[in-house]
Formats: sequence, C-alpha cells, structure tokens
Amino acid sequence: MISKHTILYAEDDIDDVFMVKEAFEKHDHIEVVHAFNGWEALQILNKMHSNDVLPCLLILDINMPVMDGKEALAKVRNNQHLKSIPIVLFSTSNSISDQFFAQQWSVELITKPLNYNDLEGIAREFVSRCNFEINQLKQST
Repeated sequence: MISKHTILYAEDDIDDVFMVKEAFEKHDHIEVVHAFNGWEALQILNKMHSNDVLPCLLILDINMPVMDGKEALAKVRNNQHLKSIPIVLFSTSNSISDQFFAQQWSVELITKPLNYNDLEGIAREFVSRCNFEINQLKQST
C-alpha cells in the first residue's frame, strides 16, 4: 500500500532539508520524512514496508556519505517489495554521467534550484507525482 501522505527525502545537507521541508509546508496533506543518507532511507523504507505502507515518492540526493543516492536507488529497484516506489534523483549535479545513470534506471534527475521560488515549483511537481501515484493505485483496486 502507498501512503498518500509521505515523501521520503534522503539528503545529508541540513540546509537543503530545511528549504525542501519549507517548500512542502503549503501542501499540508504531505509529510516529508527525512533520512541523512541512502542507508538510513533503506532502513526507513523497510520499516514502512513492514507496516504495509510505502511513500508516494522517494527523493534521493546523489552525493551522500555512508550510502549515496545511486547505490540506494539500485538497492530499492532490486528489492521486490520496494521497487515500485517512484524515485527522483535531486542533486546539484547535472553531469552527463549522472544523467546517463538516471536514464539507465528510468528515473528523472532534477537539478536543485538556486532560488526558493523555483524550489516551490519543484515541490508542487513532486506533490502532483504523489497525487498521480495515489490515483493510479485507487484505480487499480
């Protein structure tokens, strides 16, 4: 089951976390759960799965300590119980190799914006993706 209320955001930069959470404040039906790295995100996902709930979106920074976003993405996609979670890579990087990696895994790479207004727009896009996933789930049941 997918939760219509939860976005899991894996990010090690606390300033970025603060700004993203602030951008989501206008969307009171969405809760942003934070993980400091990919390993912690996987722990949260496994705990959520054991409670029969998954986030409507997983947002992964690429460059994080312990386990980066690329490794976390691969582990989620290779896990039978988690692989259907929609994932976005959200990073300051826009390198060709990162774009190619995102294409290989069929996820979007979104470059972190430089200003807050752009971040609010991206937050709206993320919320609309969650709403789409929830509607798709309802239609399939």
